[in-house]
Amino acid sequence: MASNSTLRKSRNEDRISGLPDAILSHILSFFSTREAVKTSILSHRWRNVWASVPNLDFDERDYELDYVFRTLPQPVRYESDWFAQFVNRVLLSRCPGNIHRFRLQTSEMMNVSLIDAWVSTAIKHNVVELVLSSGGPRLPDFEIPRCLFMCNTLVSLELGVHKNIRAVTPPSHCFPCLKLLHVTFGYPGSHTVEKLFPSFPVLEDLIIDGQDEDASAFNLVISAPKLKRLQMSFIVHKFAMRAAANHFEDYENYGCQIFVSVDAPNVEESDVYYDFLVSYSFKNAKCLRKVKIDFLDVKQLVDREYFLGLADRICQLFADICNAKYLTVSAPILVALDGGYQHLPTFNDLNNLELQLQTCRCLQSLTTLLKTSPNLEHLKISPNKKKHLVYANDYKYCDDDNEDVLVHEWGAPEFADICLVLFAYRISRGVQMTWKWQSTW
Repeated sequence: MASNSTLRKSRNEDRISGLPDAILSHILSFFSTREAVKTSILSHRWRNVWASVPNLDFDERDYELDYVFRTLPQPVRYESDWFAQFVNRVLLSRCPGNIHRFRLQTSEMMNVSLIDAWVSTAIKHNVVELVLSSGGPRLPDFEIPRCLFMCNTLVSLELGVHKNIRAVTPPSHCFPCLKLLHVTFGYPGSHTVEKLFPSFPVLEDLIIDGQDEDASAFNLVISAPKLKRLQMSFIVHKFAMRAAANHFEDYENYGCQIFVSVDAPNVEESDVYYDFLVSYSFKNAKCLRKVKIDFLDVKQLVDREYFLGLADRICQLFADICNAKYLTVSAPILVALDGGYQHLPTFNDLNNLELQLQTCRCLQSLTTLLKTSPNLEHLKISPNKKKHLVYANDYKYCDDDNEDVLVHEWGAPEFADICLVLFAYRISRGVQMTWKWQSTW
């Protein structure tokens, strides 16, 4: 039987510190670099473990908050130079091995030349995953390092692009090994948007999201022969319309000035958040099988006549994705067609359809999709659970956070559409239909 002293010794034994350096380094790779460096004060054993961590995570905002909390109750004013000094010390003190993941998020740094130097250092150490976001209303212009576009080891890239960021891409051989790209825009310049997307020879996953203003204009062309999955979400704020409404003035017509063209012959899945001031088009999307078209800003439907060419743009998008086998669509977008349903293509390959409804009134678009889907076998009708703007009271859209009971209104037609009768017959012959309206609202 073990003695009490032996038991106490086993309880006090530091087994973690006894692990090999490689395992300790792997554990610290899940921490931010700021937290990893703090472990150097634990003991002599931990003094230099952080220096061999292959992942570096620098977030200026986190660094600032940590500094403020450490100086409470009398916090010292934060200076952005302190964050720059910390990053420099880490890069100079770490081991000379490769960097697997490098994340840099700055918000107040004025010396943008340091950002260029830090990214270049990561590239020299064969970085595989890079996350870079630098921008703010008061920051000077910053040009994305050109060596980033030529990096032979970079596989995953996440970029935050703001007004102060510029991009000048090399004429050829850009991103030779890049397979995942995620770009988030925050009111970028049109020149940057158009220059940031050269041809991607091996890209497989592309995510583009962000916000812009109604005065913006650009033509974004995406060429990716091996792209498999695509997500796009541009939210354009209608400042001119909002200003006119606040002053009880008439709206001016909006012409679409943002065009996104995708040339990806092997794309299989696409998720698009639709905005009335963005034109989406797919070229040679013959392999596209799974598509989701989301639309949440229901209030814009009241003013849809002010968006010139809107119905044509929606019909063109549906024509480009007519080979889809699985389709999820937010029903209110069909309302914007203003009766132009005859221009919709026939979805001969469509097997599974999910219709997401903001309100019961949107259910009337069901007949539209059934007419254009002769081979449909699975139908799912469900409410869109995402938050959306309220439609005008005249249209009795049922979305009121102050009401305990939601009142749904179905505008029943005088005569049952023939496609509904035929679809009811097809259900009896084996078509699967999922009705989730009553159970999920």
